[in-house]
Amino acid sequence: MRLGPWVGSMEPPLEIDEDPARDLLQGELAKAEYTQASPTWLDLWIDDFWNWVNDLLQPIEGVPGGFSPIALILGGVVVLGVLALLIGRPILAQRARRRTGMPADLFDGDERSARDLRGSAAAAASRGDFETAVVEQFRALARAVHERTVISLSPGMTATAVAEATGVSFPGHAPALHVAAKAFDAARYLGLGASEADWHQLRDLDLALDSAAPVKLASFSGRSS
Repeated sequence: MRLGPWVGSMEPPLEIDEDPARDLLQGELAKAEYTQASPTWLDLWIDDFWNWVNDLLQPIEGVPGGFSPIALILGGVVVLGVLALLIGRPILAQRARRRTGMPADLFDGDERSARDLRGSAAAAASRGDFETAVVEQFRALARAVHERTVISLSPGMTATAVAEATGVSFPGHAPALHVAAKAFDAARYLGLGASEADWHQLRDLDLALDSAAPVKLASFSGRSS
């Protein structure tokens, strides 16, 4: 085999000029056994992807607990979801009320007596369902004053309307009646729930009204005597 003029010396180690050496190297790397072993663009993309995932899983320096970026992102999504649930539910309920103008009928077609409604409220309270207890107790209060002909219930009448009408005959209990109406609306329409204290206040108010004489009846009795 005859070597070209670029060979500087035939004695080992062989000395080859820079340009011919580069040509030899490129020619050698162009052989099939080298090109087939080179990573494809897909191999490079997969490596970059897994390196990115690995970076996300690494703890962030300076963050208490050693949380990784992906853990913080997932935690933020969960927090936002909970906030949306807590805040969005009352807002949607209020928007629904605005669209319909007024809340639904106080009784929703329920024709039970005050006695039955009081029993239902007590049963709900005994099992810890104070939301139902408040709703049933206010309905019992409204039904009771209606049965005594203190007020006249009409279709579509709201808790606030009941409180205003009843407060005329029981002015001393007017503030408590409005508080009770708000508790009813919060439990029935806004999805805000109710507490045991809410139910106790409503029950005590119902009992107080049941034993009190309306202003109009008391005035009439006074003029007759």
